[in-house]
Amino acid sequence: MQLTETVKLYPNKYRTELIKATMSEYISTVNHLVLDAINGRAITKITTADVNAALPSALCNQCIRDAKSIIRKYNKVLRNSDTQVKLPVLKKMCCYINNQNFRINDDCINFPVIINGKSKRISVKTKISKKQKSIFSSSKLGTMRIVVKGHDLVAQIVYDAKEDAASSNDNVMGVDFGIKCPAVSYCPDESVKFYGNGRKNKYIRRHYNNLRKRFQKAKKPKAVAKINNKEQRIMKDIDHKLSREIVNTAKAHDVSVIKLE
Repeated sequence: MQLTETVKLYPNKYRTELIKATMSEYISTVNHLVLDAINGRAITKITTADVNAALPSALCNQCIRDAKSIIRKYNKVLRNSDTQVKLPVLKKMCCYINNQNFRINDDCINFPVIINGKSKRISVKTKISKKQKSIFSSSKLGTMRIVVKGHDLVAQIVYDAKEDAASSNDNVMGVDFGIKCPAVSYCPDESVKFYGNGRKNKYIRRHYNNLRKRFQKAKKPKAVAKINNKEQRIMKDIDHKLSREIVNTAKAHDVSVIKLE
């Protein structure tokens, strides 16, 4: 199975501008290719030479793959829907780099960007825990996704993890995590249960973020620290109650193994 590890990036001002320009160009290129395909241009045999973008060839290839994937999904929904389907447009800045085009060295990640019209690799500092170093050194790495979270740049790195094979006698319950619905469980008897309220969680985060901004503007650091602690306690309590509810569901259905997806 494939899992993801997130590491925070610490680029300087110049590298931050390079990365954000690359992410913006990446999204723009994918949207442009999707629009071309909708307007009748065949992109099945398109190559990087046919793509006019200020991106390294590795990222251009990834743009083509992403555009093809979006078109496949769009056509599938279009065939199965009787109503008008809106063309998907990517808005959130990000870029995908395959495992052949980035390297993790100690506390740095190297990947290509465009500098003065030429593809060059840059090295960006990051903080990688001992556990993450062990995972990256012993696992086959997949695609790296660079995104903006808050005011920070983070890299989400996919890796292959060995899945313990459960015996045929094991009663297994699957649990899937999400945003709109924090958790969903599926039991062998085909019963499905939803846990938590994603909208409520987002409201709590948004509420305390607004309070932080208000207190920071009023220059009240003690109030900021106080509400930070309160927000953490509330979210920790919500997560604890959800985990307890999932375990109780597993006990009620005589489940011996819980698999997280």
